[in-house]
Amino acid sequence: MSSRRSVNRLHVGVLPLVCFGVSIACGSGHRSGAALDDTPLDRLRYDDDAGPVDNAEPPHADAADAGASDAGAPPSDSGALANPDAGEESCGNGQLDGNEACDTALVSSESCVVRGFDTGLLSCNADCSWSTADCSGTESCYDGRDNDGDGLIDCDDVAECAGQCADACAAPLLLPENSSVSGTTIGHAASLAASCSDTAPSGAEVVYQVNVSEDAKLDVLLSSDRDLTLSLRTSCAEPGTELRCGGQTRFTLDALAGETYFVVVDGATAADSGNYLLELQARQQACGDGIRDVGEACDDGNINDGDGCDADCAVELSESEPNNLRFQADTFDFTPWFARISPAGDADFYRVQLVATSSTLVVTTANLADGACGFNLMDTVIDILDTSANSFALLTTDDDSGDGKCARAVAPDLGPGTYFVRVRAAAGADPATFPYRLDVSVAICGDGEVSPGEECDDADLDPGDGCDQDCRREVLP
Repeated sequence: MSSRRSVNRLHVGVLPLVCFGVSIACGSGHRSGAALDDTPLDRLRYDDDAGPVDNAEPPHADAADAGASDAGAPPSDSGALANPDAGEESCGNGQLDGNEACDTALVSSESCVVRGFDTGLLSCNADCSWSTADCSGTESCYDGRDNDGDGLIDCDDVAECAGQCADACAAPLLLPENSSVSGTTIGHAASLAASCSDTAPSGAEVVYQVNVSEDAKLDVLLSSDRDLTLSLRTSCAEPGTELRCGGQTRFTLDALAGETYFVVVDGATAADSGNYLLELQARQQACGDGIRDVGEACDDGNINDGDGCDADCAVELSESEPNNLRFQADTFDFTPWFARISPAGDADFYRVQLVATSSTLVVTTANLADGACGFNLMDTVIDILDTSANSFALLTTDDDSGDGKCARAVAPDLGPGTYFVRVRAAAGADPATFPYRLDVSVAICGDGEVSPGEECDDADLDPGDGCDQDCRREVLP
């Protein structure tokens, strides 16, 4: 299925553009490490092993709210996150006892930034509760965090964010040309409309601006588990200046030094809003950087020959054109196979010979190590056709069961004979031409391993033992 966007459910710590090597200072306000669901971002801390986890208490808890351990006792020091169960006898012994939030003798990865502030020094009180008295920040109005510690997040902080939340073009946040920022559209106005939105008006939006220091390729990637769109324009309030529009994808723009570009994150419909991660990278085009640019047929992240994409970023083709008709089909030899859909409307046929009594044919398309499947830069369909004895009937077809927009088709219970595989672009695929790698595997019923398409495999083809000759479960009397 071809679609304007696909939803990526990702932990931020493993996003595709992390390979850009962007390092963001803790006090900069541009952070990676946010969850992409709609949990308020300032309720999240980031664990290097487990990823984002919801805090039991929201950051910036008021001292008065935190209270003290004994009824009627005075509240904690200003800025302290009180811990009523911490005991003076154990606090400071170098380990967390009971419900201690911290220990004065332990080094912790907790920080003001993790607690939702922009900067400052988080300290551990003598009663083993955290103190945010030395944390500070300015409400950003975009990032789903309570940056200034007043208990109000983004658009709820009317005193700080009324203007930005009512008009996304009033004061768009300026992002560095190489940066990563997490944010949310929740609570923002819906006054702009991207050309690829599903409805007009579309949903709530946030706008950023970016300048590049020199003419460069500017890569922009949006990731979210909500139905959001990404568009680029040269004038914030003018839809006619839109350059690109799409969804969960990567855009590459030929950016000019001195030009200001506006990056719009918008809801696809009026009901769509949520958290997201936006990543930017400015770079010079080079074969071998893992990003397929104009003029490159492929780019697998190296300049080695013999791996499907050569040192000049040309595809090392395994297919022989023309092969867009069944009688022109290439014989697949089960070695690494590289091909391309080109020109638009092209289809590639392959002949696969099976010899076993019962086999399962598994066919997968993949990108050439440039992330095209996940970035929606290729959208394939795989058809598996029967033998001539069965009039080449369509056995199965698949669009998006592989990685991202790539396909994975499985045809079980096939007898001996010659079968055909057809690879094509999905209807409406954008782009309509692309390189791909074809993987074909054959699982044989009776080999003792349960493979895709098999319900069982007891290492024989004997019926009556619970697993029949086609590797289907039997109901025994």
